[in-house]
Amino acid sequence: MDTNKVARRDGKARRAFNVSERHTFIHAQYHMVPDGAQIGPTGLLIIARLKPKNTRTGTLPEFVLRWDEKDRRLDVDPVGVSETEERQFRRGTSGYYGHHAHKLDSATRVFEANIGWRGQSIYHGEIGFSLAREAEATVALGLSASASVSFSKEKS
Repeated sequence: MDTNKVARRDGKARRAFNVSERHTFIHAQYHMVPDGAQIGPTGLLIIARLKPKNTRTGTLPEFVLRWDEKDRRLDVDPVGVSETEERQFRRGTSGYYGHHAHKLDSATRVFEANIGWRGQSIYHGEIGFSLAREAEATVALGLSASASVSFSKEKS
């Protein structure tokens, strides 16, 4: 996304706060880190990160849970993986799943995430959060002026 477009977006989510997480399962090699940061220069608003405890290259990937403003939902993206694995994850094929979290039937913004990678379950739980939006108001003022002139004849 163009950084100038991000700066001009009015009424869109700018920041996440009150991030809460409750899981029924989390892989032993992972931990959830709420983010709730400001929107990035490219428009990415990360709500939380599912991070591997072992950061060795080539092991399990990190996942970012981000707000999708256009579709108004929570999406999950793997970080630093091959294009093939990313495509399988997005499509939910070959033991990869969880790109789209499902909104729970509630008045609050709570989503159920169920993430799998290479055929093994990674995470199942609920993520709730609030969004801060920026709004700008423009007010136009109109001014008008009038003048009147009158002439009178002087009598001599």
